[in-house]
Amino acid sequence: MGHDAPPRWDRRMQQRLARGEAAALGELYDRFASLVHSLAHRVLDDEDAADRITREVFAYIWEHPDSYDPKQGSLRSWVAGVTRHQAVQRLRQTEADSARDCGDDAPEPAEIEQKIREASTAARADYIVTSMPAPLRDALELAYFQRRDYRQTAADLGVTEDEARRRLRLGLQLLSTAHNHQALPPTHRTTYTSSTVRATPAASHASQPPLGSRPPHTHRSGPGSSAPPGSGHGRAL
Repeated sequence: MGHDAPPRWDRRMQQRLARGEAAALGELYDRFASLVHSLAHRVLDDEDAADRITREVFAYIWEHPDSYDPKQGSLRSWVAGVTRHQAVQRLRQTEADSARDCGDDAPEPAEIEQKIREASTAARADYIVTSMPAPLRDALELAYFQRRDYRQTAADLGVTEDEARRRLRLGLQLLSTAHNHQALPPTHRTTYTSSTVRATPAASHASQPPLGSRPPHTHRSGPGSSAPPGSGHGRAL
């Protein structure tokens, strides 16, 4: 989509991360940290939780660079998917903890899952809107946020009415896909230990990128090494 990094850049970044180049992680953070944080915040509605998810996402990327396949799409989309997965899991855990504390007054499991689905869909919709080509995004913003009809939208954009209708139609088609991506089922769990997050270079700000390289590829096991579905083996820090 409009804001995706060029495929060549994506492949080169993946290769640099696989080699353990700390500077590459800093560049990736500079490019995508705001995206990760905003998506996490959209799901969790909590600043501190979004900060933690941001650290965990870049920790995961640092440990699992081979999980990204450039043939499957842009690096930006993959990072967004990892973020959404991790944020949904955190929300599910938070809601489960809250339900236990409420005892008999706890909401029904179906209510909790509905809340999770809505938060996940809203986050994906936000991502789609910010990622779609600017002409489509501008048309949607005029029509649905500023309440313009298609004639006013066409006049504001300086295009024909047919072109305005086409942009709105395409934009809505893209946006409708947000509802086709459901939240992950409760059986898929991702856990990160606090020590893992603190140890990873991504936990620091990108203005002070981590120094040194990652040790050779090693297999990880145990609860601290869980990862989003379809990911590759972990890499030791």
